[in-house]
Amino acid sequence: MDPRIFTCIKNGRPHVYRFPWKNFTHLLRHRASSGKNRAAIIFRDLDRKERSVVTYGDLNRRTAALAYRLHVDYGIGPGDRVSLAMPNCPEVLLITQALFRLGATAVPLDLRRDAPERKRYKLEDSNVKLLCVLPDDLDSERKVAREIPIAATDSLLSGDVDRSTDLEPEWSGDAIGEQATGIILYTSGTTGKPKGVLLTRQSIASNADGIGRWLHFNEDERLSLVLPLHHVNSTVFSISLFMAGGTLILNSRYSASNFWPVISEEKATSSSIVPTIMRDLLADADAFDAAGHDISAMQKIMIGSAPVPAGPAVRFHNRFGVRLIQGYGTTEVSLRVTGVPPDLPDDEYRAALEQNAAGVELDNNNIRLDGDPPPGEAGEILVRGPVVSGGYLNRPGATEEVFRNGWFHTGDIGLRRTIGDRDYYVVHSRKKEIVIKGGVNISPIAVENAIVEAFPDLAAAYVTGLEDERWGQDVCAALVFRNGMAPEKQEEAARRILDAGRAGAVANLSPFEAPFKTIPFDPDRLPMTSTGKVQRSVLRKIVQELVNRQNE
Repeated sequence: MDPRIFTCIKNGRPHVYRFPWKNFTHLLRHRASSGKNRAAIIFRDLDRKERSVVTYGDLNRRTAALAYRLHVDYGIGPGDRVSLAMPNCPEVLLITQALFRLGATAVPLDLRRDAPERKRYKLEDSNVKLLCVLPDDLDSERKVAREIPIAATDSLLSGDVDRSTDLEPEWSGDAIGEQATGIILYTSGTTGKPKGVLLTRQSIASNADGIGRWLHFNEDERLSLVLPLHHVNSTVFSISLFMAGGTLILNSRYSASNFWPVISEEKATSSSIVPTIMRDLLADADAFDAAGHDISAMQKIMIGSAPVPAGPAVRFHNRFGVRLIQGYGTTEVSLRVTGVPPDLPDDEYRAALEQNAAGVELDNNNIRLDGDPPPGEAGEILVRGPVVSGGYLNRPGATEEVFRNGWFHTGDIGLRRTIGDRDYYVVHSRKKEIVIKGGVNISPIAVENAIVEAFPDLAAAYVTGLEDERWGQDVCAALVFRNGMAPEKQEEAARRILDAGRAGAVANLSPFEAPFKTIPFDPDRLPMTSTGKVQRSVLRKIVQELVNRQNE
């Protein structure tokens, strides 16, 4: 890749991020020497109802031992790729850090949602040298791995830990440069084969640093992590916590009923969620009130990875008294590139929340809108700086298409909006998801927000453009109603929403933008990613096929 993407401009000068430690090995050694008995990872196994702790001393020793076993027993060295097919567990973090120590690359898989064919595609596309699994999954994953060597974590974690740390200089990855790939994360693959995003050591560390500075992470931070570790959110947030010396509270999975109890019991100070979880917690707010959980330590909950509707976000803050801190980014930029400052005065924070602001530019990147439109006008969001990834694995054409002219072209449409004395970025829609009706661009997100705000019976709405002979495209809304509404009542409510939109009776929605069709939709049928994001291109196909059948 052209080195142009690794610099940005700050205060009128070129800015290049430098990792504060020599490498990740030295980071872990530093944390172990300054606080070896402090908890690095608290693991909450929600199914077995078990709790375990990995201290920073443990983290240093065990990752060194893992690196030694990976190198000696399996020949893993600088540049080699190792895949991880595991649910959320400490072993994922330990093996990833061990690979960093070796200068090797981690390739995490989605154990729950990746079908065997997709797993094999990722293993072959990334040319992995080894697949790591939990002991219980050894037999099933061996069928997927085929000729690729496979190792269970119990064998990797056995042996003399102290001896392996003494031998580390013989095989450490000290010589690996900052632009070497540290992790390959595959996109959701809503159309065609998923693309492997090459997260470099610099892009990972610089984004983790930017997140830590944005959120004021320090040794006292206790972040409850519920999202899967094969996703960029959890991957980079965990590294940000280790860089700050804080404590990661790792949940084995997301569970709405366990979200607040874990936060209360562990005195968590922060968490990171997606909008689907926000809606779940709001829907279960009465149970929260009845349980009387002590969440007084909780200072902020970061939210992003999908469009955040302003109405539910305001209600969340009103109900739970915890600030939702919105940020924006993509896998290709290693997670976050904007964020709402967490320490804003109350009036400015509420204004940012109500106006759906995704934040201001973070420390290790630049943001601009293509064409440099004035405030209030939309343009494609572009990003440059050390946080930008190394492109797509084995996809030179796809890489050149979006990494060009010094900027990563996100495909997201945004605008700038002045709140207080600064400009905030607001995410408008996906470029590919905009509904073009008679040559006019309509934002699906704006239509969704207007409908959900106007009709309390709705849990969510998902808007897409369907083929139309007259307009080219017209607006269709898949409606998810709150639990307990009978199917016949849903049909009746969908008709009311349709009629209200056509009559211009929905606030912030013109009749031209209103849906021409509203369809009650079973939430269990929504095509979702593992982080709770709706795969809109898949949903559009489902809805189009449904409408076509109705019109036959």
